[in-house]
Amino acid sequence: MVQPRLKSKTLTSALATFFLFFLLLWRCVLSDNELVDYEAAYLKKLRKAIFPAPSNWFTATNMCDWSRVICTDGVNGRTVVDINLSSMSLNGTLPSGLNNALLNLKTLDLGNNSLTGPLPSFAGLSLLQELHLELNNFTSVPHGCFQGLKSLQQFSFTSNTNLEPWTFPADLTDSIELRILDLGATNLAGSLPDTFDSFPDLQILELSDNNLTGLLPKSLAKLLKLRSLYLNDQKLSGKIEFLSSMTQLKYVWLQGNAFEGPIPDLSNCTNLAELYLDNNRLTGAVPPSLINLSYLEEVFLANNSLQGPMPAFNKNVDTIILEGNGFCLKHPGPCDYRVTTLLQVAEAFGYPFQLARTWRGNDPCDRWSFITCDIQGKIRTVNLTNLNLTGTISPAFGNLSDLRELHLSGNNLSGSIPESLTTLSQLKILDVSNNNLSGIIPTFSSSITLNTTNNHGLVDRSSPPKASPPHPSTPPPSPTNRARLTASRTTPLWIKLGAGAAGSVVGIIVIFGVIVFNRKKPLGLVQKIVLRRKRKHVDHYVENLIKSYSSLSLKRYTYKEVKKMTKLFSEKLGEGGYGIVYKASLADGQQVAVKILKESKGSVEEFIDEVFIISRTSHMNIVSLLGFCYEKNKRALVYEFMHNDSLNKFTYKKESSNGLYNLDWNTLYQISIGIARGLEYLHRGCNTKILHLDIKPQNILLDEHFHPKIADFGLAKICKKDQSIVSILGTRGTSGYIAPEVFSRTYGGVSHKSDVYSYGMLILEIIGGRHNYYESKESHTSELCFPDWIYKDLEKGNVPTRCLLDKEEENGMVMKMTLVSLWCIQPNPLDRPSMGKVIDMLEGSLESIPYPPKPVLFSPERLVSQYSDISYSNEHETSSTTTEEIDLEKGLM
Repeated sequence: MVQPRLKSKTLTSALATFFLFFLLLWRCVLSDNELVDYEAAYLKKLRKAIFPAPSNWFTATNMCDWSRVICTDGVNGRTVVDINLSSMSLNGTLPSGLNNALLNLKTLDLGNNSLTGPLPSFAGLSLLQELHLELNNFTSVPHGCFQGLKSLQQFSFTSNTNLEPWTFPADLTDSIELRILDLGATNLAGSLPDTFDSFPDLQILELSDNNLTGLLPKSLAKLLKLRSLYLNDQKLSGKIEFLSSMTQLKYVWLQGNAFEGPIPDLSNCTNLAELYLDNNRLTGAVPPSLINLSYLEEVFLANNSLQGPMPAFNKNVDTIILEGNGFCLKHPGPCDYRVTTLLQVAEAFGYPFQLARTWRGNDPCDRWSFITCDIQGKIRTVNLTNLNLTGTISPAFGNLSDLRELHLSGNNLSGSIPESLTTLSQLKILDVSNNNLSGIIPTFSSSITLNTTNNHGLVDRSSPPKASPPHPSTPPPSPTNRARLTASRTTPLWIKLGAGAAGSVVGIIVIFGVIVFNRKKPLGLVQKIVLRRKRKHVDHYVENLIKSYSSLSLKRYTYKEVKKMTKLFSEKLGEGGYGIVYKASLADGQQVAVKILKESKGSVEEFIDEVFIISRTSHMNIVSLLGFCYEKNKRALVYEFMHNDSLNKFTYKKESSNGLYNLDWNTLYQISIGIARGLEYLHRGCNTKILHLDIKPQNILLDEHFHPKIADFGLAKICKKDQSIVSILGTRGTSGYIAPEVFSRTYGGVSHKSDVYSYGMLILEIIGGRHNYYESKESHTSELCFPDWIYKDLEKGNVPTRCLLDKEEENGMVMKMTLVSLWCIQPNPLDRPSMGKVIDMLEGSLESIPYPPKPVLFSPERLVSQYSDISYSNEHETSSTTTEEIDLEKGLM
């Protein structure tokens, strides 16, 4: 039954070889004139098959005068070497016969069109160097399509999602000069062949978003020049030790697979900038070699089973995603000694996944599988029987001083029994039977029940050593090998010299090809691939993030709908650092405001967080979010429309009739209370505590009745209700409104009191109009000198405001607002009131408000430059209870 199949394969191979031989022979006998005729005939055929073809393809008579076609001089005429029809919105199919006509073709670029149908064969185009077919709608790839492409250096076929399932093209092994191979999102299926050692110069390998399965081939580790590796979002499995040998790696995307085992030593991968390993089955501790890489910028390790201490990466790392792992603590720091010991045990087993699933956190007595503890938290039993464990028995077991029973039978463990087990004074049972252990059995106490059966390599200390078997002599060569040896010894000299000369010629051609390749634009293509991969990953990440917010019931608009509702962005309402706001109307006529976020501003996580945060709020003093748009790199937020714009419009005295001085003091007073109520809701009324961290006039919107609504949650941070201090990286907020603790830890940790400070500065601005003070106070240039003038006015008995007051009632309102705001801007967060207390003071009597101490002045600009990179942690933080007790003692709670 096997013989006919073998004959069939042999016949197919012979026919393919004959075809290539005939093609080469045909080239040799074909004249240049005949070749030009074939080229012209094929291009005319191509002109009919695609549409819209370039216009001058119909007017120019000579094909070498056609746009996007480049010819070079031959012996008897000109011949086509380059066709570039990329990004022309072409439809149609490619006619067959391309490889029989365009024999001198070096570059073919048909990328970013809408071409469909089967690919024509490119087999035998031995001069072809670049082939770009990406971003089309091709449907199938013929067998042997890429055979004989000996000069191919770049092949991009990515994002042809309509292809029938096909396997990795084994015929590409002829392309030994290949440097860039991009087959991402082309419906590749099955396993990868072990043929990657055919591409010693490969620099970019893009195979992501396919249906590849199984283990990665061993030859992948031989791609020593690889810089970019994209294999993400498939069903690949196995371990990833091969990364250690790829010392030139810069971009590694392996997320969304089933890779197992620990992250390998990456100390030799000194150029690594991006490492995406999220959503796999990785275990073990994050190696220091990864943490200390100098050029690392992005690390995605989320949703694995990584263990041990949470890594503390260098400051140069911009993005670190670590959620969904089993680190012992939620912040960097050493693990409990019991955890450290058991992880050393797991390391000797290769960090098996069945242990990592539950060996999470910092307490091994808290539901860790196979571990039994007593009520005092002492580990008494470790039972790892019949788990198919491999590796060795770790000497670290000797650190479990309270251990009474150790069961390791029925596995595939090798090596010896560690001597350290003999030091366990409370050990009663040790069962290592049915393994592959070897060496001398240590001497244990007679009180221990020891079972070492079915370990054929173990030797009792009292037994005589077994004699080693004699070393077998080297076997004689087989008849086949003997024939090969004889043939190699009798090869004629002229054949050897000819082969050497041919090798020299090939070497010269290869060197020339490398020079030409390097003079072209591989870097541009590399950058395109990297950026395309980043966009694809971000889109995928955001979609998953949106799905994870299952309670997110907001309407999601397409960018086309956004353009329609804004009438092509015709009415601009305002512009800030993060985007432009336009007036718009929904289909039912409801007026809305649409904020189009700038592509370069804010991370995707910040955008989704803002959507999520606002969607969870419901308060009359919080702006309502009606919908959002996320479409590739387009982001927009759809808010309720606020007829009176922002408070910033009314803050300073202007010529306009709607200036702040035309708002009566009762309205300003109610605006102050409304903002306080909104902040109090964020701090205490939501399901979680929300810190806004950017309170300023521009982020306070006013409706038609001048009711204030807090907006722009782009910098907000969600934290637990019982959490008083939060961790932030870098400076958040707007200069002049930022609390001192945001700049310097000397003043305390960042908390809800940071919003209180910003609120105080905002109210002072309402009272005095800071810029108006600047116009009259020439000697003061620091905005934090402004409260100093307020104190001087109070000391003189004056009401600190930019206009005269006619009513005693207004005097009382302004004085209450002034005193409350001065309490809010105290440098020490513990001296500031909560927003609940602010409301009580504003709504209470003036006499009940104590006179605030005068704060020590400081320069925020100087602090920004000194402390903008400081990261704050929860270490040595003051508990919320203590804070409230201190505030209560001061009469401010």
